[in-house]
Amino acid sequence: MPKVVDHDERRVRIAHALLDVVRRDGVGAVSVRSVAAAADLSTGSLRNTFPSRAGLVGFAMTAVAERVTARVEARAAQGATDVEGLTDLCCEVLPLDAERLAEAEVWMELVVLGRTDAALRERSVATHEALGRFCAGVVTHLRPGPVRDVASDAAGLHAMLDGLALHAVLHPDRFDTGRAREAVRDHLAALARGRG
Repeated sequence: MPKVVDHDERRVRIAHALLDVVRRDGVGAVSVRSVAAAADLSTGSLRNTFPSRAGLVGFAMTAVAERVTARVEARAAQGATDVEGLTDLCCEVLPLDAERLAEAEVWMELVVLGRTDAALRERSVATHEALGRFCAGVVTHLRPGPVRDVASDAAGLHAMLDGLALHAVLHPDRFDTGRAREAVRDHLAALARGRG
């Protein structure tokens, strides 16, 4: 009787292994062989799912985006629309713990690679735009107003979240997660008061 393969479980296993390889050794170390070894799969088995390195690298970017999106959606489902609740929501996209820092490190590597890889660039742009829409939604909850004001305030929030994530990746030993959360909360409170 042929072996039954749980494809969803395999994708999760491959995603964890792939992110581990990128985090530990960089994007350049990604290959069917290195990821198969990290996932404890045969290279042939992995090739059935991802025949090429390009497919694996694209999957890494998708996997990180899906993980962050799932966290944001789970938090948003709690329905909080006050400053504290929206601060918690925004913090879901920030590297405030080891798992999220690993995701951010992988994401940064892939975004840089996307400067010369059209498929990765397309995924990067789509995710960037999705984060922009997320920020616009947060601002609208805080202070409904003219579209122009929402767009401007959303761009400021987006830049702040990107900047905090970049600081965490580049200087993890100097990044204070408590202060980062406080900065987000203060920024949102100012938006709620209409001061931006």
